[in-house]
Amino acid sequence: MSSEIGHHFNEKWKGKDEVKVLPLVRGLIFSIASTLFFDVNDGHQQKQLHHLLETILVGSLSVPLDFPGTRYRKGLQARLKLDEILSSLIKRRRSDLRSGIASDDQDLLSVLLTFRDEKGNSLTDQGILDNFSAMFHASYDTTVAPMALIFKLLYSNPEYHEKVFQEQLEIIGNKKEGEEISWKDLKSMKYTWQAVQESLRMYPPVFGIFRKAITDIHYDGYTIPKGWRVLCSPYTTHLREEYFPEPEKFRPSRFEDEGRHVTPYTYVPFGGGLRTCPGWEFSKIEILLFVHHFVKNFSSYIPVDPNEKVLSDPLPPLPANGFSIKLFPRS
Repeated sequence: MSSEIGHHFNEKWKGKDEVKVLPLVRGLIFSIASTLFFDVNDGHQQKQLHHLLETILVGSLSVPLDFPGTRYRKGLQARLKLDEILSSLIKRRRSDLRSGIASDDQDLLSVLLTFRDEKGNSLTDQGILDNFSAMFHASYDTTVAPMALIFKLLYSNPEYHEKVFQEQLEIIGNKKEGEEISWKDLKSMKYTWQAVQESLRMYPPVFGIFRKAITDIHYDGYTIPKGWRVLCSPYTTHLREEYFPEPEKFRPSRFEDEGRHVTPYTYVPFGGGLRTCPGWEFSKIEILLFVHHFVKNFSSYIPVDPNEKVLSDPLPPLPANGFSIKLFPRS
């Protein structure tokens, strides 16, 4: 993942006086997913898959009207096309695994194809396709949003901006020329992670999380019947004074000591408990590495429009105009 992000900065950021962050981040996140999930590195094929995914995401958040020209219909058609492409990848990889050309742990596709449950049963091709669909959704918008917003929030809060940059510079200073970042380095990015968590508190990437009531629930004079769906929204707790004093202010210190002072189940950008999003750690690593490589390449930046609004159209919250910034390379 670090190698992929480093290559992305070399290709798309270095040598530029000004960039638009949002589309670059979108391309990066998809590139990481397509490489680590099924080893697709071809730029043309990645672009095709990326377009299909974005069409599906827009369709999945639209009114379900199955008429020609609607976002929903376009989303359904894109899903069929995506499944067609992935099915061909599954067929080719299965052949490569049999012949020994591919290994059983080189990416997610190989893992899913060689998976066996306790009874020795394997996943069906449809099951693999559904897993890919879920992973694509989970790894995309929820990570794009905090990556696009973290530098906007840091620029508006110079004190915290300096702390994040200094922490990353200390890690960079301890590395030898060409030495890759390690798991130990990631664990030492404590303040950077606090800043990321605070950005996720202020701008949760998902509006709500559906859960199913497994028994009748009696709450505040109401009964939620067994089997009904319950929508839990992070915004109902993330922005409440009761849990986060001065919730409109960007204060990473709220998450000191691994967030031990945060009331349980009030901070839920990726869910909580046994149903926490399985991609939470995956997303965390992507964001931390993105910040690391940015600081490694650039000494500072200036937003073209520091007052650019954050909008959801429909989800997640993102800079309205893509967040253009002027770059100052590190010597």
